[in-house]
Amino acid sequence: MNSMFICPKCKNRLNSFKCTVCGYEVPRINFIYQFCSDAPVKFDGENQYIGYDGIGEDFEPAVTYWDTNNTERYGVYEACGDLIAEKFGKGITVLDLGAGLGTASIPLAKNGLYTIAADISNVMLSTAVKRANGRFDKLICARMNAYELMLADNSVDIVVENAMIHLVDNPEDVIREIKRVLKHDGYLIRYGSYAQPLNKEETEKNTYCNAVLSDISDFYYQKLTQQGYKGVWFDNHANDYIEKNFEQPYNEVAESFSEIFTEKLKFRLYRMRKGAHSDLQNTPKEFIAKAWEAADCYAKEKYGEDYINIEGFSRYGAAIDLYKVKE
Repeated sequence: MNSMFICPKCKNRLNSFKCTVCGYEVPRINFIYQFCSDAPVKFDGENQYIGYDGIGEDFEPAVTYWDTNNTERYGVYEACGDLIAEKFGKGITVLDLGAGLGTASIPLAKNGLYTIAADISNVMLSTAVKRANGRFDKLICARMNAYELMLADNSVDIVVENAMIHLVDNPEDVIREIKRVLKHDGYLIRYGSYAQPLNKEETEKNTYCNAVLSDISDFYYQKLTQQGYKGVWFDNHANDYIEKNFEQPYNEVAESFSEIFTEKLKFRLYRMRKGAHSDLQNTPKEFIAKAWEAADCYAKEKYGEDYINIEGFSRYGAAIDLYKVKE
């Protein structure tokens, strides 16, 4: 499997992460293969992108919660990984592009699939390494830039992309790379969840939680704006390029999966307090701290000292969307 990787120096195929042509050996730092030395974020020039070095574990406090409570079930990610393994078998290679904390990669590797967890952020991948804890010999963590994947043409069966492509300003080039590395019968797969029915009491609880969250969030961003905050995001029309290059997706549901989640407010506000949002990655930490302090005071006055414990109620299932490259 290692022969699918490309030498970053001479672009020939590697053999066990060492190039037999130019002699270059891909560095391995903290169990992460370093296929690029690009900056973790890029906000100017061509091919800009947002990486999450400044976020790390704070991006997904729910996963940190699951780890702390010693559970191996990463919700939708686990259910979708199980579904992929069931549908395609264990003899395939999966590229998890924008792998982050390993929430999709680890369940795939756990199912016995050869999985490449690729991300621009060493900080995020370091958490994936810690979480995997050396248990999965088919998991490769690789620092790569999605604009130039160090993988051979037609080398992977599946590319998993979950909420990554909105973090680049030139999605067309990234999609071109995805198409290049996919085998002719390969798939781009994106995970999703869908709402399941709630009773009246559950609906009312969820509606109130969402209203509180929206109110606090609006106040928080108002305070950021007063300090000169200018968010970073790319209006890149990524889905238009996906539609241009891939057939209409079809959907498969993880039939046996259903999950209830009540701590939406707590986890979303945690990310707000930590500045763990892509649009805040060039916002000074002191701006974030001041905005959160004001929002916290506002929320306590309006909703009570223990507002953080307001529960919502979500019940949802898991599904995957499968995309074939257009002929």
